Amino acid sequence: MGLLAAAATDEVVTTMPEALVNTALGMGTVFLVLILISFIIYLMKFIPELLDRSSGKKEVAPAPKPAPRPVPVPKPAPAAPSQTDDTQLVAVITAAISAAMEQEGTPVPADGLVIRSIKKRY
Repeated sequence: MGLLAAAATDEVVTTMPEALVNTALGMGTVFLVLILISFIIYLMKFIPELLDRSSGKKEVAPAPKPAPRPVPVPKPAPAAPSQTDDTQLVAVITAAISAAMEQEGTPVPADGLVIRSIKKRY
């Protein structure tokens, strides 16, 4: 048993530095490639300028701005529905959800269903 333990210790001593060197080389390579990629991305902002210069396009003066349009007068909003209409709407939506859940087989207690928000879309 003593020989096996000594052989295993020698193997760990020789492979551990090799493993650390491999790890350092791998991580170093990854970071160098990441730095190279970030440099390439940085240089991409100069590409449009080079393309404009090489195509020989001249700077064109921006077109004059058109005269501003008169601001339309907003139409008055329709009268807001009364609170009772919203209460009836919430009751109908809650009943529909409850019926759909019962149809799927999901039990719905009478006081357990809570509607947190209802958004109207026109």
